[in-house]
Amino acid sequence: MSEAPGERPAPAQVGALARIPGAFLSPRETFDSIARRPTWLAPLLLWIAVSLAVAMLLAPRMDFERMTRERIEKSGRTLPEDQIQSIVERQKRFGATFGYVGAVLGPLLLSLIVAAVLWGAFRAFGWDTSFHQALGVTTHAFLPGVISAVLLLPILASRDKVDPQAMGDMVRSNLGFLVERDSSKLLHSLLQSIDLFSFWSLLLFVIGFAAAAKIPRKSAAAVIVTLWLLYVSGKAGLAALF
Repeated sequence: MSEAPGERPAPAQVGALARIPGAFLSPRETFDSIARRPTWLAPLLLWIAVSLAVAMLLAPRMDFERMTRERIEKSGRTLPEDQIQSIVERQKRFGATFGYVGAVLGPLLLSLIVAAVLWGAFRAFGWDTSFHQALGVTTHAFLPGVISAVLLLPILASRDKVDPQAMGDMVRSNLGFLVERDSSKLLHSLLQSIDLFSFWSLLLFVIGFAAAAKIPRKSAAAVIVTLWLLYVSGKAGLAALF
């Protein structure tokens, strides 16, 4: 059956599972498809699965004793050895549990919060975007971070002890490793934000929200990059204070 004159075929729909590799290989078509029929469960479950794998490797390698002693030393307190060991044992018991809970709830809460903030920001400018679209774009735009976590797995497996605070520098995808965290927390935090996977995610956010709101990418980029810069500034300020 031939098409009517001037009639264009409907864009091909990308399936929910195919959208995961599609976010990397063909982001424009993938996010156009997400804008038409939003989905978010598949990338979120993948993110949670990888987070749980990281937590399973991290839990037995966390150096609770060193972290406890450093924290006590910085506080200026002096505790008897038996009390220190008691604190260490408590942290070992609860640390793994909190890690697993965080691995499940962290991706879900982060996705909901970021989607809500961006959805609210775009609606404030009068751009028509649904929360379901925002959540679909957000979960897929965070997929580069999942790749970063996968690259972290063999690094964790090769180490006997791991400082969780140093995990952000292990993959060497950002410039944070150039400055010791304790020498300048502000500068270290800013350099950590210059990250390959973060910039990749920003690009996907721009493509995705431009497709969802049907606006030029430069307009979407202005909102998203501004909010990202505010986040980076706030994170660096908190790092300097605490």
